[in-house]
Amino acid sequence: MDKQLYDLIIVGAGPAAMSAAVYAGRGQLKTAFFGDETKGNLYKSHIISNYLGFPEDPTGPELVELGLKHAKRFGAEHIRQEIVDVSLNQDETFSLKDNLQNTYQAKTVLLATGQSYVLSGIKGEQEYTGKGVSYCVTCDGFFFKNKQVVVIGSGDYAAEEALQLLAYTPNITILSHGKEFAFNQAFQEELGKNNIKTIVTPRLASLSGEEKVTKLTFTKPLTDGSTEMATDGIFMAIGIAGANAFAKKLGLEMDGNYIKVDKDGLTNVKGLFAAGDCTGSPPQVASSVGNGCNAALSAIKLVRGLRAYIQYN
Repeated sequence: MDKQLYDLIIVGAGPAAMSAAVYAGRGQLKTAFFGDETKGNLYKSHIISNYLGFPEDPTGPELVELGLKHAKRFGAEHIRQEIVDVSLNQDETFSLKDNLQNTYQAKTVLLATGQSYVLSGIKGEQEYTGKGVSYCVTCDGFFFKNKQVVVIGSGDYAAEEALQLLAYTPNITILSHGKEFAFNQAFQEELGKNNIKTIVTPRLASLSGEEKVTKLTFTKPLTDGSTEMATDGIFMAIGIAGANAFAKKLGLEMDGNYIKVDKDGLTNVKGLFAAGDCTGSPPQVASSVGNGCNAALSAIKLVRGLRAYIQYN
C-alpha cells in the first residue's frame, strides 16, 4: 500500500471523521479514513439520546456502524490501522505512515482524532466502562444525578470535568491517582468556591462491583488508614492525547490543548484541516458531525480550486 495518492486522508474514525468521509466521498474526492472505530469515545457510549433523528436512543456501537456504512456508501475507504506519522512534503502534499509501516500520500489531511483519553492502568477500567466508568461529563453526567461521584486526574482537565459535574450532582471528589494536583489558580478558586473535594491519593489499584462499579481500591492506605472508597460513578480525566503529537511536529497553532482552526476548519498549515473534539468543539456527536462536514467541504474547494462549493441534498 505504499505511496497511494489520496485527495483527502482523514485521521480518525469517530463522528467528525465519518461525517467528513461522507461529504468528501460524495464530492468525488478519493478519500480514506483511518482508525479503529471500536476505540473511539462514541463507541464507548452506551446510550445516545440527543442526536437529531434518532429518538429511539441508539447505542454508541449502533451509531458507529451506521456511520461506517454511510461513509463507505460514497466510496470512502476505511482502514482500521493507526496513523502514527504525518509530514509535509516540499510540494505541499502530505506523507502519512500507519502502524504497519504502510505509507500514503495525500493532497489534504483532516485530523479528527477526538479527545483520546489516557488509560489509567487501573484494573477493571475497561471492564466497567459504560457501567459506572465514563470519560465524558457532557455525554454521561445526566446518569449520575445526585450521585456520589469521583473524578480521577490531577490537571486542569480533571478540574474542568468536576466543575461540569455540578450541573448534575454536588457530591464530587477529585482523586489525584498518585500525583500532586497541578490546577491553575482559576480552577483552584472555582473548586474551592463550589466545595469540590480534592484528595491527593496513592495510585488506584482496582475497581470492583457487581453489575456496575461501586468501589475503588488504592495501592496504599490513605491518610485515614483506609484502602477503599465507595462511589456511584467514576469520570476518568487523566489527560488529553491524540492530535497533539501531530500538531507539535507540523507546527500547528494551538489554543491550549486544542488545535486552532478557522471557520472552515483549516489550520495554519495549508491543506491541513482539523475537526471535532481535538479543536475544542463541544464533545457532542452533533457538533462533531457538523465540524466534519464543514472541513470536508473546505477540502473539496481546495482540491478542486473552487471559490465556492455547495453539496445539495
